[in-house]
Amino acid sequence: MRPKNIIADMKSMYGIQIMYSKAHAALDYALSLTYGTHEETFQLLPSFGYVLEQKNPGIITDLQCDEDSKFLYFFMSIGASLRELQTCMRPVMPLMVLI
Repeated sequence: MRPKNIIADMKSMYGIQIMYSKAHAALDYALSLTYGTHEETFQLLPSFGYVLEQKNPGIITDLQCDEDSKFLYFFMSIGASLRELQTCMRPVMPLMVLI
């Protein structure tokens, strides 16, 4: 669902013309009611990573925050991908040619 869809639905169902910013705010509000706010969901990331590692051996997770405890990134690597990467890696000998 996009704000443009909300605008079209409001026009066709109720005959009301709303601004894009109002439709965008309504969409954000509906998503926060459905999935929670960004702050609430980011607080779940450490436990999400822990459960992933416990239930799926071989998965590696890493959560990084800055000095103010603000989210920077969440890294997840699936064990099967790591194993395949190790089997496909070939030794490389870099050659430097000076002309």
